[in-house]
Amino acid sequence: MLFSLWLVVGAAYAVAALGILTIGILVLPLALIGNALAARHRPLTPGVFGLIGGLGVPLLYVGFSNINGPGNVCDHFPGGESCTQEWSPWPWLLAGAVMIVAATVLFMRSRAPAPPREEGAHGP
Repeated sequence: MLFSLWLVVGAAYAVAALGILTIGILVLPLALIGNALAARHRPLTPGVFGLIGGLGVPLLYVGFSNINGPGNVCDHFPGGESCTQEWSPWPWLLAGAVMIVAATVLFMRSRAPAPPREEGAHGP
């Protein structure tokens, strides 16, 4: 549950950063409120790793929205066409996937039970 909350907060921060000149300024207060709510829960780990994964979600969206790029991409419809310039999707998809996989691995490793200690073993 806490991982999901941090995931949403991270996604909101990423949307705020990517769209700071448009919708980002409106999303930033929501990210800050979500951050305050999520930070109230103790302990912060392991759920806080969701923040990293959340940052990757909008990057995946940007990558998928530019999937036909890079270059000029035209859509034909009756009576005309519409052309847009698209970026290469691969850096966006790679960065988003790395963030989501890293967050998931860190979360799972932090929740794994510690290996049992042998009886009679003395530490250094």
